Amino acid sequence: MAEAQVDRDTDDKQLCQPCSKKGAGRAAAIFCKTCVEFQCEDCSNIHTIYAFMSDHKLVSVADGQTHVSSTDCDDIDVNLYRCTKHNRHFEFYCQEDDALFCSKCAVTSHKKCENIVDIESMDGHSGCDKLKNELFAAINSTNQVTELLEDADSRLSDDIRALSDKLKDMKARIIQIFDDFTNEILTHASVYSKSTKDDLAKKKVKCETQIQSMKKTVRTLDSIMSTGTPAEQFITERRMLDDVHNAVKDATSIHEELSRIDIYCLFEDQVKKFKSKLESEFNSESFNIIYSLPSPSTLEFVRSIELKATSDNLKEPLYSGLSFLPDNRLVAVDNKNHKCLIYDVNLNVKNSYKLSYYPHCVAAVSDDEIVVTSSGKYRLDFLNVSKTNELTVKRTCKMNAQYYSISMMNNENFVVSTINHIKPFRIVSISGDESEFNIKTASKKYPLGRNYCTYICDREILVQTDREEDKIYIYNIESGENVMVKDKLVKSPCGVAVGPYDHVFVCSNSTKCLVEITPGGRVLSSHQVDMWYPRYIAISKDKKLLAVSNTEMGAQKLSLYKIA
Repeated sequence: MAEAQVDRDTDDKQLCQPCSKKGAGRAAAIFCKTCVEFQCEDCSNIHTIYAFMSDHKLVSVADGQTHVSSTDCDDIDVNLYRCTKHNRHFEFYCQEDDALFCSKCAVTSHKKCENIVDIESMDGHSGCDKLKNELFAAINSTNQVTELLEDADSRLSDDIRALSDKLKDMKARIIQIFDDFTNEILTHASVYSKSTKDDLAKKKVKCETQIQSMKKTVRTLDSIMSTGTPAEQFITERRMLDDVHNAVKDATSIHEELSRIDIYCLFEDQVKKFKSKLESEFNSESFNIIYSLPSPSTLEFVRSIELKATSDNLKEPLYSGLSFLPDNRLVAVDNKNHKCLIYDVNLNVKNSYKLSYYPHCVAAVSDDEIVVTSSGKYRLDFLNVSKTNELTVKRTCKMNAQYYSISMMNNENFVVSTINHIKPFRIVSISGDESEFNIKTASKKYPLGRNYCTYICDREILVQTDREEDKIYIYNIESGENVMVKDKLVKSPCGVAVGPYDHVFVCSNSTKCLVEITPGGRVLSSHQVDMWYPRYIAISKDKKLLAVSNTEMGAQKLSLYKIA
Protein backbone atom coordinates (compact mmCIF):
# COMPACT_ATOMS: atom_id res chain seq x y z
CA MET A 1 0.00 0.00 0.00
CA ALA A 2 1.03 3.59 -0.49
CA GLU A 3 1.27 4.24 3.25
CA ALA A 4 4.22 1.92 3.65
CA GLN A 5 6.36 3.98 1.29
CA VAL A 6 7.16 6.89 3.57
CA ASP A 7 7.68 7.95 7.16
CA ARG A 8 5.13 10.66 7.81
CA ASP A 9 6.15 13.91 9.41
CA THR A 10 4.66 17.28 10.13
CA ASP A 11 5.81 20.72 9.16
CA ASP A 12 3.96 23.75 10.42
CA LYS A 13 5.36 25.76 7.52
CA GLN A 14 3.80 23.56 4.84
CA LEU A 15 -0.01 23.33 4.88
CA CYS A 16 -2.24 20.56 3.62
CA GLN A 17 -3.49 21.63 0.21
CA PRO A 18 -6.90 19.86 0.25
CA CYS A 19 -7.63 21.32 3.71
CA SER A 20 -6.52 24.78 2.60
CA LYS A 21 -9.08 24.66 -0.19
CA LYS A 22 -11.75 24.08 2.50
CA GLY A 23 -10.47 26.94 4.64
CA ALA A 24 -8.64 24.79 7.20
CA GLY A 25 -4.97 25.40 7.99
CA ARG A 26 -3.79 21.93 8.90
CA ALA A 27 -0.12 21.01 8.63
CA ALA A 28 0.97 18.68 5.85
CA ALA A 29 2.31 15.26 6.83
CA ILE A 30 3.29 13.85 3.43
CA PHE A 31 3.67 14.79 -0.22
CA CYS A 32 2.12 12.61 -2.96
CA LYS A 33 4.24 12.76 -6.09
CA THR A 34 1.45 11.21 -8.12
CA CYS A 35 -1.19 13.67 -6.91
CA VAL A 36 1.46 16.42 -6.79
CA GLU A 37 -0.02 17.58 -3.50
CA PHE A 38 0.89 18.14 0.15
CA GLN A 39 -1.57 16.33 2.42
CA CYS A 40 -2.27 16.02 6.13
CA GLU A 41 -2.64 12.67 7.95
CA ASP A 42 -6.40 12.42 7.38
CA CYS A 43 -6.36 13.46 3.72
CA SER A 44 -3.51 11.07 2.91
CA ASN A 45 -5.46 8.13 4.35
CA ILE A 46 -7.51 8.07 1.17
CA HIS A 47 -4.58 6.24 -0.42
CA THR A 48 -5.36 3.25 1.84
CA ILE A 49 -9.04 3.24 0.91
CA TYR A 50 -9.04 3.20 -2.90
CA ALA A 51 -7.16 0.44 -4.73
CA PHE A 52 -6.36 2.61 -7.75
CA MET A 53 -4.43 4.97 -5.46
CA SER A 54 -2.44 2.25 -3.77
CA ASP A 55 0.51 2.68 -6.13
CA HIS A 56 0.87 6.43 -5.56
CA LYS A 57 4.34 7.51 -4.48
CA LEU A 58 4.32 9.18 -1.06
CA VAL A 59 7.35 11.02 0.28
CA SER A 60 8.11 13.23 3.26
CA VAL A 61 7.23 16.92 3.29
CA ALA A 62 10.92 17.84 2.98
CA ASP A 63 11.36 15.58 -0.06
CA GLY A 64 8.16 17.00 -1.48
CA GLN A 65 9.44 20.53 -1.13
CA THR A 66 12.63 19.54 -2.94
CA HIS A 67 10.57 17.95 -5.69
CA VAL A 68 8.38 21.02 -6.11
CA SER A 69 11.35 23.43 -6.15
CA SER A 70 13.10 21.33 -8.80
CA THR A 71 10.21 21.90 -11.19
CA ASP A 72 9.36 25.44 -10.06
CA CYS A 73 10.29 27.27 -13.25
CA ASP A 74 8.18 29.38 -15.60
CA ASP A 75 9.72 27.58 -18.56
CA ILE A 76 8.79 24.09 -17.34
CA ASP A 77 5.34 22.83 -18.24
CA VAL A 78 4.08 20.68 -15.35
CA ASN A 79 2.13 18.60 -17.85
CA LEU A 80 5.48 17.53 -19.29
CA TYR A 81 5.68 14.86 -16.59
CA ARG A 82 2.07 13.62 -16.80
CA CYS A 83 0.41 11.05 -18.97
CA THR A 84 -2.00 12.93 -21.25
CA LYS A 85 -4.46 10.02 -21.21
CA HIS A 86 -4.77 9.51 -17.44
CA ASN A 87 -3.26 12.73 -16.03
CA ARG A 88 -0.86 10.70 -13.89
CA HIS A 89 2.87 11.06 -13.45
CA PHE A 90 5.04 8.96 -15.73
CA GLU A 91 6.56 6.00 -13.92
CA PHE A 92 7.79 3.66 -16.65
CA TYR A 93 9.54 3.66 -20.00
CA CYS A 94 8.87 1.01 -22.65
CA GLN A 95 11.96 0.38 -24.73
CA GLU A 96 9.98 -1.59 -27.32
CA ASP A 97 7.52 1.24 -28.03
CA ASP A 98 9.94 4.05 -27.09
CA ALA A 99 7.21 5.47 -24.88
CA LEU A 100 6.75 6.93 -21.41
CA PHE A 101 3.64 5.79 -19.53
CA CYS A 102 1.92 5.84 -16.16
CA SER A 103 0.90 2.92 -13.94
CA LYS A 104 -2.57 2.79 -15.49
CA CYS A 105 -1.12 2.64 -19.02
CA ALA A 106 0.98 -0.28 -17.80
CA VAL A 107 -2.22 -2.27 -17.30
CA THR A 108 -4.17 -1.06 -20.33
CA SER A 109 -1.52 -0.69 -23.03
CA HIS A 110 1.75 -2.39 -22.10
CA LYS A 111 0.75 -5.73 -20.62
CA LYS A 112 2.65 -7.72 -23.20
CA CYS A 113 5.72 -5.50 -23.36
CA GLU A 114 8.82 -7.12 -21.92
CA ASN A 115 11.43 -4.34 -21.96
CA ILE A 116 9.89 -1.98 -19.41
CA VAL A 117 12.11 0.13 -17.17
CA ASP A 118 11.26 2.08 -14.02
CA ILE A 119 12.12 5.70 -14.88
CA GLU A 120 13.51 6.24 -11.40
CA SER A 121 16.47 4.17 -12.57
CA MET A 122 17.01 6.24 -15.73
CA ASP A 123 19.21 9.30 -16.24
CA GLY A 124 18.38 11.74 -19.04
CA HIS A 125 21.00 14.40 -18.34
CA SER A 126 23.21 13.56 -21.32
CA GLY A 127 20.16 13.32 -23.57
CA CYS A 128 18.94 16.74 -22.43
CA ASP A 129 22.39 18.16 -23.03
CA LYS A 130 22.39 16.78 -26.57
CA LEU A 131 18.96 18.28 -27.26
CA LYS A 132 20.14 21.63 -25.91
CA ASN A 133 23.20 21.59 -28.20
CA GLU A 134 20.99 20.82 -31.18
CA LEU A 135 18.80 23.78 -30.28
CA PHE A 136 21.79 26.10 -29.89
CA ALA A 137 22.97 25.13 -33.37
CA ALA A 138 19.49 25.75 -34.76
CA ILE A 139 19.24 29.12 -32.95
CA ASN A 140 22.58 30.18 -34.41
CA SER A 141 21.46 29.15 -37.89
CA THR A 142 18.19 31.06 -37.57
CA ASN A 143 20.00 34.10 -36.15
CA GLN A 144 22.06 34.17 -39.33
CA VAL A 145 18.88 34.33 -41.39
CA THR A 146 17.59 37.18 -39.19
CA GLU A 147 20.80 39.10 -39.83
CA LEU A 148 20.46 38.51 -43.57
CA LEU A 149 16.87 39.78 -43.53
CA GLU A 150 17.91 42.93 -41.66
CA ASP A 151 20.70 43.48 -44.18
CA ALA A 152 18.26 43.00 -47.06
CA ASP A 153 15.89 45.56 -45.57
CA SER A 154 18.66 48.13 -45.11
CA ARG A 155 20.18 47.65 -48.56
CA LEU A 156 16.79 47.75 -50.27
CA SER A 157 16.25 51.25 -48.86
CA ASP A 158 19.68 52.30 -50.15
CA ASP A 159 18.90 50.90 -53.60
CA ILE A 160 15.59 52.75 -53.76
CA ARG A 161 17.38 55.99 -52.87
CA ALA A 162 20.02 55.27 -55.52
CA LEU A 163 17.26 54.73 -58.06
CA SER A 164 15.85 58.14 -57.24
CA ASP A 165 19.24 59.76 -57.87
CA LYS A 166 19.53 57.98 -61.20
CA LEU A 167 16.15 59.19 -62.27
CA LYS A 168 17.00 62.74 -61.31
CA ASP A 169 20.12 62.58 -63.45
CA MET A 170 18.12 61.43 -66.47
CA LYS A 171 15.53 64.05 -65.79
CA ALA A 172 18.03 66.75 -66.80
CA ARG A 173 18.11 65.35 -70.35
CA ILE A 174 14.41 65.26 -71.01
CA ILE A 175 12.78 67.51 -68.44
CA GLN A 176 9.09 67.27 -69.08
CA ILE A 177 8.96 63.68 -70.28
CA PHE A 178 11.18 62.49 -67.51
CA ASP A 179 9.27 64.41 -64.82
CA ASP A 180 6.22 62.26 -65.50
CA PHE A 181 8.33 59.13 -65.78
CA THR A 182 10.11 59.86 -62.48
CA ASN A 183 6.88 60.24 -60.57
CA GLU A 184 5.49 57.03 -62.00
CA ILE A 185 8.65 55.02 -61.33
CA LEU A 186 9.12 56.28 -57.78
CA THR A 187 5.49 55.63 -56.93
CA HIS A 188 5.85 52.06 -58.17
CA ALA A 189 9.14 51.67 -56.34
CA SER A 190 7.66 53.01 -53.12
CA VAL A 191 4.74 50.58 -53.26
CA TYR A 192 7.08 47.72 -54.04
CA SER A 193 9.49 48.75 -51.29
CA LYS A 194 6.70 48.74 -48.70
CA SER A 195 5.43 45.38 -49.88
CA THR A 196 8.90 43.87 -49.84
CA LYS A 197 9.75 45.29 -46.43
CA ASP A 198 6.52 43.92 -45.02
CA ASP A 199 7.44 40.51 -46.38
CA LEU A 200 10.95 40.74 -44.90
CA ALA A 201 9.47 41.83 -41.58
CA LYS A 202 7.13 38.84 -41.53
CA LYS A 203 10.00 36.49 -42.21
CA LYS A 204 12.06 38.15 -39.50
CA VAL A 205 9.20 37.79 -37.01
CA LYS A 206 8.92 34.14 -37.98
CA CYS A 207 12.62 33.66 -37.22
CA GLU A 208 12.45 35.59 -33.96
CA THR A 209 9.37 33.66 -32.83
CA GLN A 210 11.11 30.38 -33.48
CA ILE A 211 14.26 31.59 -31.71
CA GLN A 212 12.26 32.55 -28.61
CA SER A 213 10.52 29.18 -28.62
CA MET A 214 13.81 27.33 -28.90
CA LYS A 215 15.41 29.53 -26.22
CA LYS A 216 12.51 28.73 -23.90
CA THR A 217 13.10 25.03 -24.52
CA VAL A 218 16.81 25.54 -23.78
CA ARG A 219 15.92 27.21 -20.49
CA THR A 220 13.67 24.27 -19.68
CA LEU A 221 16.50 21.86 -20.36
CA ASP A 222 18.95 24.00 -18.34
CA SER A 223 16.55 24.12 -15.41
CA ILE A 224 15.76 20.41 -15.32
CA MET A 225 19.44 19.51 -15.87
CA SER A 226 20.51 21.57 -12.89
CA THR A 227 17.62 20.95 -10.46
CA GLY A 228 15.65 17.94 -11.69
CA THR A 229 16.08 14.35 -10.65
CA PRO A 230 17.65 11.91 -13.10
CA ALA A 231 14.21 10.47 -13.74
CA GLU A 232 12.74 13.88 -14.45
CA GLN A 233 15.64 14.59 -16.78
CA PHE A 234 14.99 11.35 -18.58
CA ILE A 235 11.31 12.18 -18.90
CA THR A 236 12.23 15.62 -20.20
CA GLU A 237 14.50 14.09 -22.81
CA ARG A 238 11.89 11.64 -24.03
CA ARG A 239 8.98 14.09 -23.98
CA MET A 240 10.88 16.86 -25.69
CA LEU A 241 12.82 14.75 -28.18
CA ASP A 242 10.28 15.04 -31.00
CA ASP A 243 9.58 18.71 -30.27
CA VAL A 244 13.27 19.56 -30.39
CA HIS A 245 13.85 17.60 -33.56
CA ASN A 246 10.85 19.30 -35.16
CA ALA A 247 12.16 22.70 -34.05
CA VAL A 248 15.60 21.92 -35.48
CA LYS A 249 13.98 20.68 -38.68
CA ASP A 250 11.92 23.88 -38.94
CA ALA A 251 15.01 26.01 -38.28
CA THR A 252 16.93 24.11 -40.97
CA SER A 253 14.02 24.58 -43.36
CA ILE A 254 13.88 28.32 -42.65
CA HIS A 255 17.62 28.63 -43.13
CA GLU A 256 17.51 26.79 -46.45
CA GLU A 257 14.55 28.84 -47.57
CA LEU A 258 15.73 32.27 -46.45
CA SER A 259 19.53 32.20 -46.31
CA ARG A 260 19.50 33.53 -49.88
CA ILE A 261 17.14 36.38 -50.66
CA ASP A 262 16.75 37.74 -54.18
CA ILE A 263 14.70 40.88 -54.69
CA TYR A 264 13.53 41.95 -58.14
CA CYS A 265 11.79 45.25 -58.66
CA LEU A 266 10.91 45.57 -62.35
CA PHE A 267 9.55 48.61 -64.15
CA GLU A 268 8.93 47.10 -67.57
CA ASP A 269 5.39 48.41 -67.93
CA GLN A 270 6.40 51.96 -67.07
CA VAL A 271 9.31 51.87 -69.52
CA LYS A 272 7.09 50.63 -72.36
CA LYS A 273 4.68 53.56 -71.93
CA PHE A 274 7.15 56.17 -73.03
CA LYS A 275 9.88 54.10 -74.71
CA SER A 276 9.08 55.57 -78.10
CA LYS A 277 9.41 59.12 -76.71
CA LEU A 278 12.82 58.45 -75.23
CA GLU A 279 14.25 56.18 -77.94
CA SER A 280 16.15 59.04 -79.56
CA GLU A 281 17.81 59.86 -76.21
CA PHE A 282 18.66 56.41 -74.90
CA ASN A 283 17.94 52.81 -75.84
CA SER A 284 19.06 50.56 -73.03
CA GLU A 285 18.71 52.39 -69.72
CA SER A 286 17.89 49.87 -67.04
CA PHE A 287 15.39 50.68 -64.33
CA ASN A 288 15.47 47.32 -62.64
CA ILE A 289 16.58 46.73 -59.08
CA ILE A 290 18.14 43.29 -58.89
CA TYR A 291 19.45 42.58 -55.44
CA SER A 292 20.89 39.55 -53.77
CA LEU A 293 22.58 39.41 -50.40
CA PRO A 294 26.30 40.23 -50.45
CA SER A 295 28.69 37.35 -50.76
CA PRO A 296 32.21 37.43 -49.28
CA SER A 297 34.52 40.01 -50.80
CA THR A 298 37.41 39.07 -53.06
CA LEU A 299 40.88 40.53 -52.69
CA GLU A 300 42.92 41.26 -55.80
CA PHE A 301 46.64 41.61 -55.13
CA VAL A 302 48.06 44.94 -56.38
CA ARG A 303 51.56 45.30 -55.02
CA SER A 304 53.81 44.43 -52.11
CA ILE A 305 57.01 46.06 -50.90
CA GLU A 306 59.61 44.64 -48.54
CA LEU A 307 60.48 46.69 -45.49
CA LYS A 308 64.21 46.51 -44.82
CA ALA A 309 66.82 48.38 -42.88
CA THR A 310 68.60 51.02 -44.99
CA SER A 311 70.83 54.02 -44.48
CA ASP A 312 67.67 56.00 -43.71
CA ASN A 313 66.13 53.22 -41.62
CA LEU A 314 68.74 51.90 -39.22
CA LYS A 315 66.35 49.21 -38.00
CA GLU A 316 64.09 46.87 -39.91
CA PRO A 317 60.83 48.86 -40.19
CA LEU A 318 57.73 47.80 -38.25
CA TYR A 319 54.61 49.45 -39.64
CA SER A 320 52.43 49.33 -36.54
CA GLY A 321 49.72 51.63 -37.86
CA LEU A 322 48.08 52.22 -41.25
CA SER A 323 45.33 54.57 -42.44
CA PHE A 324 44.04 55.88 -45.77
CA LEU A 325 43.43 59.56 -46.37
CA PRO A 326 40.20 60.34 -48.29
CA ASP A 327 42.17 60.70 -51.57
CA ASN A 328 43.56 57.13 -51.03
CA ARG A 329 47.06 58.18 -50.03
CA LEU A 330 48.27 55.73 -47.40
CA VAL A 331 49.72 56.87 -44.07
CA ALA A 332 51.99 54.46 -42.17
CA VAL A 333 53.83 54.81 -38.88
CA ASP A 334 57.15 53.00 -38.39
CA ASN A 335 57.46 52.04 -34.74
CA LYS A 336 61.13 51.00 -34.90
CA ASN A 337 62.46 54.04 -36.76
CA HIS A 338 60.17 56.70 -35.22
CA LYS A 339 58.67 57.73 -38.56
CA CYS A 340 55.42 58.71 -40.21
CA LEU A 341 55.33 58.03 -43.98
CA ILE A 342 53.04 58.93 -46.89
CA TYR A 343 52.52 56.49 -49.81
CA ASP A 344 50.67 56.98 -53.07
CA VAL A 345 48.23 54.42 -54.52
CA ASN A 346 51.15 52.50 -56.06
CA LEU A 347 53.00 52.24 -52.72
CA ASN A 348 55.62 54.77 -53.69
CA VAL A 349 56.95 56.74 -50.72
CA LYS A 350 56.11 60.41 -51.19
CA ASN A 351 57.50 61.73 -47.91
CA SER A 352 58.43 60.80 -44.34
CA TYR A 353 58.55 62.67 -41.06
CA LYS A 354 60.79 61.91 -38.09
CA LEU A 355 58.95 61.59 -34.79
CA SER A 356 60.46 62.00 -31.34
CA TYR A 357 58.85 58.85 -29.94
CA TYR A 358 57.79 55.30 -30.77
CA PRO A 359 54.46 55.63 -32.64
CA HIS A 360 51.79 52.96 -32.19
CA CYS A 361 48.90 53.58 -34.57
CA VAL A 362 47.51 56.25 -36.85
CA ALA A 363 44.09 57.37 -38.10
CA ALA A 364 43.11 59.84 -40.80
CA VAL A 365 40.94 62.59 -39.29
CA SER A 366 40.18 64.58 -42.45
CA ASP A 367 41.58 65.42 -45.88
CA ASP A 368 44.63 67.04 -44.33
CA GLU A 369 44.92 65.80 -40.75
CA ILE A 370 46.02 62.60 -39.01
CA VAL A 371 46.31 61.53 -35.36
CA VAL A 372 49.03 59.28 -33.89
CA THR A 373 49.15 57.26 -30.66
CA SER A 374 52.52 56.71 -29.01
CA SER A 375 54.38 54.18 -26.87
CA GLY A 376 54.89 55.11 -23.25
CA LYS A 377 53.30 58.51 -23.80
CA TYR A 378 50.00 59.70 -22.40
CA ARG A 379 49.19 61.82 -25.46
CA LEU A 380 47.75 62.07 -28.96
CA ASP A 381 49.65 63.97 -31.66
CA PHE A 382 47.75 65.66 -34.51
CA LEU A 383 49.73 66.22 -37.71
CA ASN A 384 48.84 68.23 -40.78
CA VAL A 385 49.27 66.55 -44.20
CA SER A 386 49.47 68.90 -47.18
CA LYS A 387 48.50 68.09 -50.76
CA THR A 388 52.24 67.99 -51.50
CA ASN A 389 52.76 65.42 -48.69
CA GLU A 390 54.43 67.76 -46.23
CA LEU A 391 53.93 66.69 -42.59
CA THR A 392 53.91 69.11 -39.65
CA VAL A 393 52.88 68.74 -36.03
CA LYS A 394 49.65 70.64 -35.51
CA ARG A 395 48.88 70.08 -31.82
CA THR A 396 49.27 67.62 -28.95
CA CYS A 397 46.58 66.51 -26.50
CA LYS A 398 47.61 65.10 -23.12
CA MET A 399 45.71 61.94 -22.07
CA ASN A 400 44.96 60.22 -18.76
CA ALA A 401 45.65 56.76 -20.18
CA GLN A 402 47.86 55.05 -22.77
CA TYR A 403 46.17 54.17 -26.07
CA TYR A 404 47.10 51.71 -28.79
CA SER A 405 44.78 51.42 -31.80
CA ILE A 406 42.70 54.43 -32.88
CA SER A 407 39.81 54.78 -35.34
CA MET A 408 37.25 57.41 -36.22
CA MET A 409 33.97 56.91 -34.37
CA ASN A 410 32.21 59.88 -35.95
CA ASN A 411 33.13 63.42 -37.01
CA GLU A 412 33.77 64.45 -33.42
CA ASN A 413 35.22 61.39 -31.66
CA PHE A 414 37.68 58.51 -31.87
CA VAL A 415 37.42 55.01 -30.44
CA VAL A 416 40.72 53.89 -28.90
CA SER A 417 41.96 50.61 -27.42
CA THR A 418 43.71 50.92 -24.07
CA ILE A 419 46.92 49.59 -22.55
CA ASN A 420 46.72 48.18 -18.99
CA HIS A 421 43.48 50.04 -18.27
CA ILE A 422 40.31 48.84 -16.53
CA LYS A 423 38.33 49.58 -19.72
CA PRO A 424 39.43 47.82 -22.93
CA PHE A 425 38.38 50.77 -25.09
CA ARG A 426 37.35 54.40 -24.60
CA ILE A 427 36.05 57.47 -26.42
CA VAL A 428 38.37 60.40 -27.08
CA SER A 429 37.03 63.56 -28.68
CA ILE A 430 38.95 65.52 -31.30
CA SER A 431 39.52 68.18 -28.66
CA GLY A 432 41.05 65.57 -26.31
CA ASP A 433 38.21 64.86 -23.88
CA GLU A 434 38.11 61.25 -22.64
CA SER A 435 34.95 59.31 -21.75
CA GLU A 436 33.57 55.79 -21.43
CA PHE A 437 31.06 53.74 -23.39
CA ASN A 438 27.91 52.95 -21.45
CA ILE A 439 28.14 49.22 -22.07
CA LYS A 440 29.22 46.23 -20.02
CA THR A 441 32.61 44.71 -20.88
CA ALA A 442 34.86 42.10 -19.34
CA SER A 443 36.98 43.33 -16.42
CA LYS A 444 40.30 42.72 -18.06
CA LYS A 445 43.45 44.79 -18.53
CA TYR A 446 45.22 44.28 -21.84
CA PRO A 447 48.99 44.64 -22.14
CA LEU A 448 50.60 46.32 -25.12
CA GLY A 449 49.50 44.96 -28.51
CA ARG A 450 46.83 42.57 -27.22
CA ASN A 451 43.73 44.67 -27.82
CA TYR A 452 42.54 46.35 -31.04
CA CYS A 453 39.25 47.98 -31.96
CA THR A 454 37.34 49.83 -34.68
CA TYR A 455 33.89 51.33 -35.13
CA ILE A 456 31.08 50.77 -37.67
CA CYS A 457 29.68 54.29 -37.77
CA ASP A 458 26.45 53.61 -39.68
CA ARG A 459 25.40 50.88 -37.24
CA GLU A 460 26.78 52.22 -33.94
CA ILE A 461 28.76 48.99 -33.51
CA LEU A 462 32.17 48.64 -31.87
CA VAL A 463 34.40 45.70 -32.79
CA GLN A 464 37.21 44.60 -30.46
CA THR A 465 39.77 41.84 -30.95
CA ASP A 466 41.26 39.88 -28.05
CA ARG A 467 44.58 38.47 -29.24
CA GLU A 468 45.21 36.38 -26.14
CA GLU A 469 41.90 34.49 -26.17
CA ASP A 470 41.37 34.24 -29.97
CA LYS A 471 38.10 36.13 -29.63
CA ILE A 472 36.33 38.99 -31.38
CA TYR A 473 33.72 41.02 -29.51
CA ILE A 474 31.01 42.93 -31.37
CA TYR A 475 29.18 45.50 -29.23
CA ASN A 476 25.95 47.21 -30.26
CA ILE A 477 26.33 50.56 -28.52
CA GLU A 478 22.64 51.50 -28.80
CA SER A 479 21.14 48.26 -27.46
CA GLY A 480 24.01 47.26 -25.18
CA GLU A 481 23.98 43.75 -26.63
CA ASN A 482 27.16 42.00 -27.72
CA VAL A 483 28.28 38.98 -29.71
CA MET A 484 31.45 36.99 -29.10
CA VAL A 485 33.03 35.39 -32.18
CA LYS A 486 35.34 32.43 -31.70
CA ASP A 487 36.13 30.44 -34.82
CA LYS A 488 38.82 28.08 -36.08
CA LEU A 489 39.73 30.70 -38.70
CA VAL A 490 40.40 33.31 -36.02
CA LYS A 491 43.79 32.76 -34.40
CA SER A 492 45.50 35.56 -32.49
CA PRO A 493 43.28 38.31 -33.98
CA CYS A 494 44.93 41.72 -34.22
CA GLY A 495 44.20 44.72 -36.42
CA VAL A 496 40.64 45.25 -37.59
CA ALA A 497 39.02 47.54 -40.19
CA VAL A 498 35.58 48.13 -41.70
CA GLY A 499 35.05 47.14 -45.35
CA PRO A 500 32.18 46.89 -47.87
CA TYR A 501 28.66 46.25 -46.50
CA ASP A 502 30.06 47.07 -43.04
CA HIS A 503 31.84 43.72 -42.97
CA VAL A 504 34.91 43.78 -40.75
CA PHE A 505 38.28 42.41 -41.80
CA VAL A 506 40.44 41.03 -39.00
CA CYS A 507 44.13 40.13 -39.16
CA SER A 508 44.41 36.52 -38.02
CA ASN A 509 48.03 36.75 -36.94
CA SER A 510 48.65 33.01 -36.66
CA THR A 511 46.93 31.82 -39.86
CA LYS A 512 48.39 34.03 -42.62
CA CYS A 513 44.96 35.37 -43.50
CA LEU A 514 42.36 38.09 -43.07
CA VAL A 515 38.99 36.95 -41.75
CA GLU A 516 35.84 38.66 -43.06
CA ILE A 517 32.96 38.89 -40.57
CA THR A 518 29.46 40.40 -40.81
CA PRO A 519 28.33 43.07 -38.32
CA GLY A 520 26.23 40.36 -36.67
CA GLY A 521 29.24 38.15 -36.03
CA ARG A 522 28.93 35.61 -38.85
CA VAL A 523 32.30 34.50 -40.24
CA LEU A 524 31.98 34.84 -44.02
CA SER A 525 35.38 34.01 -45.39
CA SER A 526 39.12 33.79 -44.89
CA HIS A 527 41.42 35.65 -47.33
CA GLN A 528 44.99 34.46 -47.72
CA VAL A 529 47.62 37.22 -47.91
CA ASP A 530 51.19 37.20 -49.17
CA MET A 531 52.84 37.42 -45.74
CA TRP A 532 53.19 35.62 -42.46
CA TYR A 533 51.80 37.12 -39.24
CA PRO A 534 49.60 39.90 -40.66
CA ARG A 535 48.84 42.30 -37.83
CA TYR A 536 47.94 45.82 -39.02
CA ILE A 537 45.26 46.70 -41.55
CA ALA A 538 43.59 49.70 -43.16
CA ILE A 539 40.72 50.03 -45.65
CA SER A 540 40.16 53.12 -47.80
CA LYS A 541 37.16 55.41 -47.30
CA ASP A 542 35.56 54.20 -50.54
CA LYS A 543 36.03 50.55 -49.38
CA LYS A 544 37.97 49.68 -52.55
CA LEU A 545 41.54 49.37 -51.24
CA LEU A 546 43.05 47.37 -48.39
CA ALA A 547 46.55 47.69 -46.97
CA VAL A 548 48.14 45.22 -44.57
CA SER A 549 51.51 44.91 -42.82
CA ASN A 550 53.05 42.15 -40.72
CA THR A 551 55.49 41.36 -37.91
CA GLU A 552 57.68 38.58 -39.33
CA MET A 553 61.27 39.39 -38.41
CA GLY A 554 63.45 39.53 -41.52
CA ALA A 555 60.40 39.47 -43.83
CA GLN A 556 58.44 42.61 -43.04
CA LYS A 557 56.07 43.68 -45.81
CA LEU A 558 53.50 46.26 -46.77
CA SER A 559 50.92 44.95 -49.24
CA LEU A 560 48.07 46.54 -51.15
CA TYR A 561 44.89 44.80 -52.39
CA LYS A 562 41.80 45.84 -54.31
CA ILE A 563 38.49 44.83 -52.74
CA ALA A 564 35.81 43.51 -55.09
